[in-house]
Amino acid sequence: MVRTRNCCRVSKKTKVLHILWSGRSGGAERFVRDATVYSDKSKFEHGVCFLSKGGIIADQMANSGIKTYFVGMNSGFSVASSTQFLKIMNKVKPDIIHNHCRNYLINIFVLCFTKIGKIYFEHGGNLIGNKPKREIIFYNYFARFYDSILANSDYVRQRIIKLDRVNPRKVKTLYISIDSKKYEKNRVKEKLKRELDIQVDNKIIGTVGRLVAEKGIDDFIRVASEVLKLCNNCSFIVVGDGYKRSELEIFASSCNVEVNFLGDRSDISELLNLFDVFLFTSKWEAFGIAVLEAMASKVPVVGFAVGGTKEIFEKGGGGVLVEERDCRKLAEVVVDLLSDQEKYSKFSNEGRQNAMVNFDVRKNIKYLEKEYDSIIADRRGDEDPSC
Repeated sequence: MVRTRNCCRVSKKTKVLHILWSGRSGGAERFVRDATVYSDKSKFEHGVCFLSKGGIIADQMANSGIKTYFVGMNSGFSVASSTQFLKIMNKVKPDIIHNHCRNYLINIFVLCFTKIGKIYFEHGGNLIGNKPKREIIFYNYFARFYDSILANSDYVRQRIIKLDRVNPRKVKTLYISIDSKKYEKNRVKEKLKRELDIQVDNKIIGTVGRLVAEKGIDDFIRVASEVLKLCNNCSFIVVGDGYKRSELEIFASSCNVEVNFLGDRSDISELLNLFDVFLFTSKWEAFGIAVLEAMASKVPVVGFAVGGTKEIFEKGGGGVLVEERDCRKLAEVVVDLLSDQEKYSKFSNEGRQNAMVNFDVRKNIKYLEKEYDSIIADRRGDEDPSC
């Protein structure tokens, strides 16, 4: 008698464990937060392992009911602390490891779990930077052990597939997306201006990003200095934190530019309501989730044309990118935009529509879940992972 497999059996949830270095407020961290919050809870159970410490995004995940774990590594080679990772793995018993961190030591441990599906998400910042040596080493030694490699832009994908020892068929583009509904305008602008001691009539030029070299906050300050020569009723805000904060505060003072450095904030959607222009001055950028957030808030974006950020504008506009890295020229574009209401409204509406239509988090998370299903099916030899 031939026995048939019962495809109507009840499926168990697919357990996904994300690996991040920390719970700070960055693009990778916000992507993981959204992947866990907007996932299909009937099919997937997400957990997040932070290799070093927590932060604002880690707190948000925990408050949303996502299981969070902390390894406590102080450096990339904390052997004693990293053994905690093995304990977490044995506790969670994931079906898929979704790794967002190229830490060599943890990747060696990851490869020991040969029966578990593995995805590496390349957020690209260091790979496209001026010193990508460590990332190239990572791909030379670890890429072949991953079932799938996801890149957050086509620009990053092309950089990956040019590397040796990387199977191009494994590399796919998955744009980071947002929930544009969270960034709808509300009436908090005047209140926030008072709290930050900003003149009510002043135009706000701001940015959001980590205070590290690649984000180009030094050029933000240079552009701000040029803006003030053309239009003196402007104020400047930087949201984010990092190792260059003290240096940048001193630099702003030396340029006679008053910048509100607000540090890491959990209320980015509200703060974006303050901005009249989002000033994007990264020296290199794999994608640019903060650009998307500004667009969703109907804040026109003015910046330098770098990396994968150009792909956002190619989808549907929302501002102006300047090819030449000229701070004076960028300041002129900012002032011109602030004085041209018709152009300003055009970019505001384009950006909002672009974010809603082309970078919807729910649509992209479904794509990610199909990738999870595909990996599980391939490893089980099933035709239908839901059976």
